[in-house]
Amino acid sequence: MELGATSYLLGAPELFALGDLAARVDAEAEEGRRVLALAVTEQPLGGLDPIAGPPAGARLMGVVTLSEELRPNTRETVAYFLREQVELKVVSGDAPATVAAIAADAGIPSRGPAVDGRELPQSPGELQALMERATVVGRISPEGKRRIVEALRDAGRYVAMVGDGVNDVPALKASRIAIAQGSGSQMARTVSDLVLVKGDFGAVPRMVAEGRQILRNMQRVSKIYTAKALFGALIVLGIGLAPIPYPFLPRHLSLAAFFVTGVPTFFLALAPSSGPWQMTSYVREVVRFAVPAAASIALGVIVAYVLSLEALELGLDASRTVAVSVFVAGSLAMIFALEATNPHRARWVGLMCLILLVAYALVFAIPPLRELFKIVVPGVDALGMIALGTGIAIGAMTAFGIRPLPAKGRSATGR
Repeated sequence: MELGATSYLLGAPELFALGDLAARVDAEAEEGRRVLALAVTEQPLGGLDPIAGPPAGARLMGVVTLSEELRPNTRETVAYFLREQVELKVVSGDAPATVAAIAADAGIPSRGPAVDGRELPQSPGELQALMERATVVGRISPEGKRRIVEALRDAGRYVAMVGDGVNDVPALKASRIAIAQGSGSQMARTVSDLVLVKGDFGAVPRMVAEGRQILRNMQRVSKIYTAKALFGALIVLGIGLAPIPYPFLPRHLSLAAFFVTGVPTFFLALAPSSGPWQMTSYVREVVRFAVPAAASIALGVIVAYVLSLEALELGLDASRTVAVSVFVAGSLAMIFALEATNPHRARWVGLMCLILLVAYALVFAIPPLRELFKIVVPGVDALGMIALGTGIAIGAMTAFGIRPLPAKGRSATGR
């Protein structure tokens, strides 16, 4: 700031000769207060390089101490992220001691001393190693913030950056998710993916919880649909190429789809869910479940259908009814095993599967529906084959590890 021939400077205290004020500045910084030095110079500021520091001859007039006030719900928000295994790091242009004190007041655990951002290593590998163990970085430039975000990102981390100033823009643009405060600069809000309109960071945990619920449910529903698709392929390979009639008519698959992927996935996609979300490989997680589940159900259907048609000679319609019934019952058992992550969830998912089984049984009691879907009321032998095929499917799934487990026995992404 220039007034006449006199220029006033406001900046980091360590850029000036503090003299007797040095101890006071250090004490205030360690208490978590922001300290700025106020100096005066007769030299014009035009053309001055800020990176080079204050002009020679600048005289210190005093220091300004600013006390920080945590936003409401800050500690609760930090505690939530720590419970969810989200690692928090604080990077700021303030003095390292100040940033460390504020971070500690907010409840962010420190894994070492605060790092001076002016001394960051130039090597990307060394910077990654430093950020693996550092929690607080002070006196950092906008370019330094960007380098830290890129180092964490290149190390395989999913990085979210929260900022509100122009100096945060490079890091916001480099992050996976950029979050800006509604009260921040226009540029920061423009480049961000999310803007906290009311400036309440306490809204982020709710956003994370909703997002993780969507991801968990989407992955589980994907497993059900993928298992159904793989089941069809296995049936084609197992029976479609054999010299016997195919076990399903298109109308049979439509009937089964209502009970396997229609109703269950509608409710499961909207159901509440809990637990962390750790994105590894979406496709690998889905395939690891869907392949053994589809193979187990296909095995049960093939055995029951072939025995019904060839050994017991129940007739084609009765044998196809057995195949459809084993497919439905085995698939509902698969859904129960996938979703029963805790006793409470097991109860309501089990109730849903039971209701669907009863609804499927009611189809046999209505002659127009039996005629429409080309199924017959199963006799004793057919019921025995349905039980055998379903038992084989459940037994095979259990052997593959697909069975109800407590929540702690599941992976972070769900089964």
